[in-house]
Amino acid sequence: MKKVSKMGVALVVLLAVSVLIGSCTPKPKTAVRIGSKNFTENLILAELYALALEDAGLKVERRFDLASSVVHTALVNNEIDLYPEYTGTGLLAVLKLPLITDPQKVYDTVKAEYAKQFDVVWLDYAQANDGQGIVVTKKASDAYGIRTISDLQRNAEHIRFASQGEFDEREDGIPELEKVYGPFNWASSTVYSDALKYQVLAGDQADAAPAYTT
Repeated sequence: MKKVSKMGVALVVLLAVSVLIGSCTPKPKTAVRIGSKNFTENLILAELYALALEDAGLKVERRFDLASSVVHTALVNNEIDLYPEYTGTGLLAVLKLPLITDPQKVYDTVKAEYAKQFDVVWLDYAQANDGQGIVVTKKASDAYGIRTISDLQRNAEHIRFASQGEFDEREDGIPELEKVYGPFNWASSTVYSDALKYQVLAGDQADAAPAYTT
C-alpha cells in the first residue's frame, strides 16, 4: 500500500524561547508552555520534550491535546511556547506552499518561511519520519478484495470514508493519490476528530480512514 509522506518532525518555538533554551543564562522563573496536537504520537513527542526540559531543570507547563487546526495559532499568539510539528504539515497546511519531496529542502523552506512570516524558529529536526497511509477495516477488505490503494480506488463507491478534513485537501493526501490512481468516489465522506477515527472504524460507522504509519 502506498504511503504519503509527512516528512520529519521538529520543535517549532517562539524566537524568544529558542534563544532562552539554547543559552547558558539563568533558568527562567516562568514555566515553558509546551503544546501538542490531539493525537497519540504528538502527545508522546510533546511529553518527551517536556520531560527533557524538566530534567534540565526548567519549569514546564503542559498544554496538550490541542486541535491540529488551532495549535499553530496558539503558538503565534503566544499562548504556548513550543510544540512538535511535521515539516510536511508546515509546508503544505500552514504555509500553503507547493509539495517538495526532498526532506532537507522541506526543512530549509519551512525554517526560513516561519522565521520570516511568524518570527518562529524550527529547531533541528529529529532523525525520524512519519507518513500517512489509509487503513481499511477487515470487513470491507474481505468484502471487496481490497489489498492495495488501486483496489481501494476501484471500490471507493462502496466505502464510507472517515476523513479528518486535512487529508482531503493536502497536496500529499487525497489530491496526490487521485493524480496517480484516479478519483475516489466514496459512498460517503464524513469528517471526524483525528482522535476518534479508530473508534469510528471499530463501531462500523466507516470503512476506511487516514492513518499515521508510525
